[in-house]
Amino acid sequence: MRNREQGFTLIEILVVITIIASLAGAVLILVPRIQEKQRQTTCANHLRQLGGIYTSESMENPGLPPHVGASLFLYYRQKHFIQKNREEVLICPGDNSVKMPANAADSERYDEIDVDNPPLDVCSYMARDFISYPLSNEAPAAQIIASDRNGTDNKTPHHRDGLNILYDDGAVQFKDREYLGLEPEDPIVVGPEATNELLRQVVYGPPRKE
Repeated sequence: MRNREQGFTLIEILVVITIIASLAGAVLILVPRIQEKQRQTTCANHLRQLGGIYTSESMENPGLPPHVGASLFLYYRQKHFIQKNREEVLICPGDNSVKMPANAADSERYDEIDVDNPPLDVCSYMARDFISYPLSNEAPAAQIIASDRNGTDNKTPHHRDGLNILYDDGAVQFKDREYLGLEPEDPIVVGPEATNELLRQVVYGPPRKE
């Protein structure tokens, strides 16, 4: 038996260092993945809430919604279907192009928005262009209502290798590149310039007026 006063051997110390390095490496890999999953989940919850408002308003006021694209969600905020100081429902935590309201002034900014010409930095989501792509009662499957906007350029992803999509049945699903028919190097473009037909159906708002 080794005497306690002899201490650890160099090999034992190296083994401990190797174990610690392995654990640290695992943490560096797992923590970003966990954080990304949390962002995806929060984003999906926001879209689900927006979908609930859309469904409720559509039942009360059948017909074409009063706005297209994210302008519809901003209209919901001005009509207080989205409560004041609860604007975080409009923002994906993975979207660095939209600032989370931090005070009353930031929140009141949403009262002043021209929903027919919305600023580019107030909503993380694209919503359906109901004029160009009206919902069909004969559709064989659920139809897209909204999705991650993917930044103000419509192609800077909020999430790694995919995006959340809201359907008219209230479901929110995360769709990856394979589902969208994109190669690993292809940008995930949302809006009229999207290569994926599904994602061409959503817009940020009416054509912008400078």
